[in-house]
Amino acid sequence: MTDHLYNSACRTLLQPPSLLPAREILADRSLVPDEAGIYAWWFDEEIPSVPLEGTLAHGSHRLVYVGIAPRAPSAAGSESKSTLRKRIVRNHLGRRIASSTLRRSLAWLLKGSLGFEIGRNAAGKTVMAREDEDRLTRWMSDHAAISFVCHEQAWHIEDHLITGGPALPLNLKGSTHAFRQQLTALRTTVREIDGRSRLPFADAALFSC
Repeated sequence: MTDHLYNSACRTLLQPPSLLPAREILADRSLVPDEAGIYAWWFDEEIPSVPLEGTLAHGSHRLVYVGIAPRAPSAAGSESKSTLRKRIVRNHLGRRIASSTLRRSLAWLLKGSLGFEIGRNAAGKTVMAREDEDRLTRWMSDHAAISFVCHEQAWHIEDHLITGGPALPLNLKGSTHAFRQQLTALRTTVREIDGRSRLPFADAALFSC
């Protein structure tokens, strides 16, 4: 990717004329293109414990996370078929924290203020009850917005932003941000769910898309 294309893509992602609110995406998923690319998540509500020093601002929103769809091809050559629309709508704004790194991190960070109960099911997946998943989606609908850029090899842009761009406190993979260790430790404190739990984690149907 040439410097011109890289700079243009970064500028579009980091300095967009406007942000697309999550509530509008939930109302009309076609607002997000069904194409490959990179996306950025901005929030107008301070997320508990998340340091904002060095993050970018867009009006009242702050950028805290970037992601791509699809992921980079594996060393073995396997390729994902994910797109911006699938990743943002189905995973990040979906109904399962197990399907989204961002959603899982937000669940842990908002656990105290929103009263989420988080556990791990028999398959080892991190889960919440459907009512908590729905509350998380509503919170994101109220406070989140995105910017995005369509690009066939977006992982190059993501790598540059994570290693040399603005502070991205909620990115984990490849990040050297000081908050990474704290967030990783928080996300590993998951209790096992057994038959005595009052939460219906064992019912896989509750977590279908």
